[in-house]
Amino acid sequence: MLERFRRFRRTITIKRKLLLINMIVAILPVIAFSIIITNIYNDTVNKRTKESVGDTSIVIADRIVRVFKDTENCSNYLTVNINKIIKDKEPTSHYSLAIQKAITNELYVAKIVFDELDSIAFISADDSLYVSDNLLLMNKDKIISSEQLTKLKDTTGKSIWFPCEKRDFLVQNAEEAVVTLGKKVIEIESGKTLGYLFLNVDMSAIEGNLQNQLINYWLVDADNTIISSAVRKDYIEKYHVDELLQDVTSDQVKTHNGKKYYLSTYSIEDYGSRLISIIDLDEFNVEAKKILYLLILISVGVVFSEIILSNYLTKKITSPLLKLKNGAEEIAGGNMSLRLNFKSEDEIGQLGKSFNHMAEQVQELLVKVDYEARKKKEYELSLLQQQVKPHFLYNNLDIIVKLSEMNRNAEARRATRKLADYYRNSLSDSKEIITIEQEMKITGDYLELQKIRYKDLFTYEFIIDDAILSMLIPKLTLQPLIENAIYHGLKYKEQTGSMRVIGYRTEDGILLSVTDDGVGMSKERCRAILKNNPEGHFGVYSVNHRIKLFFGEEYGIKVSSEEGKGTTIDIHLPAKESLLEEADLQKKELVEEADQQKKELVSIEDMVSRENTLFRNRKDGGRKP
Repeated sequence: MLERFRRFRRTITIKRKLLLINMIVAILPVIAFSIIITNIYNDTVNKRTKESVGDTSIVIADRIVRVFKDTENCSNYLTVNINKIIKDKEPTSHYSLAIQKAITNELYVAKIVFDELDSIAFISADDSLYVSDNLLLMNKDKIISSEQLTKLKDTTGKSIWFPCEKRDFLVQNAEEAVVTLGKKVIEIESGKTLGYLFLNVDMSAIEGNLQNQLINYWLVDADNTIISSAVRKDYIEKYHVDELLQDVTSDQVKTHNGKKYYLSTYSIEDYGSRLISIIDLDEFNVEAKKILYLLILISVGVVFSEIILSNYLTKKITSPLLKLKNGAEEIAGGNMSLRLNFKSEDEIGQLGKSFNHMAEQVQELLVKVDYEARKKKEYELSLLQQQVKPHFLYNNLDIIVKLSEMNRNAEARRATRKLADYYRNSLSDSKEIITIEQEMKITGDYLELQKIRYKDLFTYEFIIDDAILSMLIPKLTLQPLIENAIYHGLKYKEQTGSMRVIGYRTEDGILLSVTDDGVGMSKERCRAILKNNPEGHFGVYSVNHRIKLFFGEEYGIKVSSEEGKGTTIDIHLPAKESLLEEADLQKKELVEEADQQKKELVSIEDMVSRENTLFRNRKDGGRKP
């Protein structure tokens, strides 16, 4: 990823760079300003919301506390009045009908006086039930064994609040949850238990206090159970409320379903409950939101205008540069006659004039360099060729002379004929690039000459794929390598050696290998023979250098050897069947030299023939008396 970014950074155009710089310089301040304003806006909204919700929550909490206080006051009021009603009752007798009516009437009056109450029930010590509403009489049998009554019996007369829950006794509607206050009624003078009061709070009284135009309230108990709530029907679903209320312990902002809500909690510690408010910030700050949207719209407009203007100005600046770049590419492609026309006289116009002047000079220089390169290549190839040919000629003339002195005339004639064939094949064509098939004929003639000289020194074989016989190779590529193998490898072997010439097609060209099982050489020597004019191995260097001159640096020779086991020279060539223009050079000096050498060979052959005739005549004359 990092490398891809670096490559993109290197290849990005000047136009894009300028556009990017302009956007950074002009757009970043707008973006920074928008972010700062947005943060200020959010902070202001949160502060305003917190203050508003805090003040409202205190008022609502006071109202709810008043409801709870009135319920407790009612329980105390009923405790006193029930004591008055039944203070003359004897312990062993049941309440008289008048007392029962008085208690029922007292409950009814208390419900009217304390309008926050939904219903009131009193269970006497003898398990008699008195209610303010007859609906509370259902499931009377469950009251006596209820957990609520058991809990009241263990108290000392202090009022206790039961959790908000649904019950099927002492309620008017079993489907709705109620908040109930319980109190044990004790006789003031004796301390005996007279009964138990159950006061159900009117939930609509609490809900009425929770009503607010913008703020939605929930009253929850210590177990996070909702006691009452005041929420608009179109505001939020109940299961969403459960998610929002989860883990709410302090004021915070939550995002839910793409909306932002401000959640605030106010503890009503005396009654173990909390007042939680949830506000849709978008609704709560409609005007501020409009201002923010207007600011965003202006920022987008400024950014968009800046992009258009930057693109126009950047294009005006980079178009001439692009013209220069395309012109340079076209000239690099070979169109040296191209000239650019700039009407402006600014720096880019002056650069265009300098570019045209440079193109003219480069065109002249290329013509000169091309001419000098061709001449240099011709001279270098001629020099290499001239250095190889005399060395080979001298060795073979020496063979012919020695054969003549040894009276091996037939072999001398054969050697002279092979030498003539060798030079006929190698010099008859002025081209320096020939086919592998032609090169193999020249190499075969050379090996036959060497076999005449070193009869039992080595054996050889050719393993050449027919598919590459028409491929091109520099003339006299194999002969110097084979000569090197004979004189520096096989010649010093104590027994008859062997040599193989292998050729085949590869994925990236042609591979020819000259392998011998001679004495080999060290790795240092392998590297040294490819350097300029190493002692005793000029042929290997010259072949490698000629291949690179003809075909390029990616081609050439690789030498591998192991002392005592032999040497392998790999020749890497391109797979080409047409003559290269650079290699198709007409060298008048080489042609003249070839003609001269052929004349010399004819003269040598005649001279050898005459010498043999004179030698036989002398020998025959010496036998005569």
